[in-house]
Amino acid sequence: MKGVSRFTSSYWCLMTLPQWIGPGAVAFLAIWLALLVGGRSGMLHDPGTFWHTTTGELILHEGFIRADPYTFTFAGTWWVPYQWLGEVGMAYAYRAGGFDTQLLGAVTILAAVFAWLTLRLLRTGLNPAVVASVLVLALCAAGSHFHVRPHLVTIAGLAMTLALLTDYDSGYAPLRRLFWLVPFFVFWANVHGGYLAGFGTVVIAAAGWLIFWQIGHPSPLKSWRDAGWLGLLVVLCGAAAFVNPYGTDMLKTWIIIMGEPILKEIIKEHSPLDIREAYSWPILAFAALYLFVLAGANWRKIRVTWLLPLPWLIQTVERCRHAPLFVVAGLIALAVIWPHTRWAARLAKSRPDFYDPNTPTVFRRWWSNVWLPTVTVLIAFGLQMARVPVPVIGSGWARHDPELWPVELLDTLKANEPEPGAPNKLFNDYIDGGFVIFHAPGYKVFVDDRCEVFGGPWLLAFVNAGNAAKETTAASIAAWQKQFGRFDFALTRTNSGFEDYFRTAPDWVCLKRTDTAAFYKRK
Repeated sequence: MKGVSRFTSSYWCLMTLPQWIGPGAVAFLAIWLALLVGGRSGMLHDPGTFWHTTTGELILHEGFIRADPYTFTFAGTWWVPYQWLGEVGMAYAYRAGGFDTQLLGAVTILAAVFAWLTLRLLRTGLNPAVVASVLVLALCAAGSHFHVRPHLVTIAGLAMTLALLTDYDSGYAPLRRLFWLVPFFVFWANVHGGYLAGFGTVVIAAAGWLIFWQIGHPSPLKSWRDAGWLGLLVVLCGAAAFVNPYGTDMLKTWIIIMGEPILKEIIKEHSPLDIREAYSWPILAFAALYLFVLAGANWRKIRVTWLLPLPWLIQTVERCRHAPLFVVAGLIALAVIWPHTRWAARLAKSRPDFYDPNTPTVFRRWWSNVWLPTVTVLIAFGLQMARVPVPVIGSGWARHDPELWPVELLDTLKANEPEPGAPNKLFNDYIDGGFVIFHAPGYKVFVDDRCEVFGGPWLLAFVNAGNAAKETTAASIAAWQKQFGRFDFALTRTNSGFEDYFRTAPDWVCLKRTDTAAFYKRK
């Protein structure tokens, strides 16, 4: 059969690799190169990349920040950079090799995570071609939220957390190994507020194990002593959030962001999953795959960790930004559920070329999966530090999309950038605040995407003013100037409601206009 021979050959091609090259290395390089090519500009579409980097530099130069340093609208208002450690890391990466090195770091994190998950799937006995197909679907489902931002550590952190929980639940790891989560959670909490995802998952798993133990379902808990140690783990993981330079202010910021319902209306990544958008279809397909595999398991033998992707599926429906977290949770669950399903039993009998649980294991040392990716990343890093322009891996590869960012206005922005003490109030569209904060810090911006500074109602009013009738937009701008002082400059999106105002206002002159944005100065 052609199908049998094709899939059988794909297995042997991978398993007959030299002993010094593991399948994890192959998966890493494939994913790494694909992300570098596909994410050249796509992974730099988030305005947070800009102000995160600037914030990291401020912390390195001035110490820990406790007030807004960027706007003239909320200058001095309480604000703590709750992703401070990730921002410092981004600042160092930019110092080393600019946006190229930031992109390199981002794709290296993602490729490492998904290559590791590939290995977990391969160990089930699934054919490499099948595993590759699942991984492609998973990357498509998660890829819409791959950005150069500290949140990538949350994707990696949740994968690590779920893997440890799953290994303990399956009997592959002792309870004491879970205590490695405590120092990791301290690190994670200082890099990104997504630490709450890891802590919440630990709480759900612990509660589920306790319930399953009490009702007689499979559970790793065997005694109240085990339950006591698990309770201690939960307490210590929760306490990790307080080990930071801002104390309870970090928690306050997390609560503000996650508790603001208006963000779903104005920020796309906080909005519910929209089946009318193309990004949603891979997510729904991956969800269908997970639910199909789960449905094939014997419900009397089901384990808590097999169900952990479900809360993240619900979270993804409520806020599409959680899609990568659902995907990594689903991949880890698929690897442990699949061998226990009736689908696996049938496939092993009818198509062993697709799935063979008795596939002989080719022993390779751990370094066979690591050394080649490490060398490759170090070569790329060296080229970027030396500013050697090599396509894909060298300097000058990362670029900002001129159809999204006002890069063609940079010369004019810089030429008119105010000196210290000169009038510097810049009215700008919501998306461009971070761009200006990074590229032209002499301006004080009107707004950016730090929702914890401005608050949901204020941001919603701003967005609505830009989409309102011309008279309403003019009235809003007049009210803001009365409240915050007269604007000196304006950077607006071309053909937007705000640009219509400045284009026709008699006391403003357009210095430069492109297809993306326009820059105005008061006469």
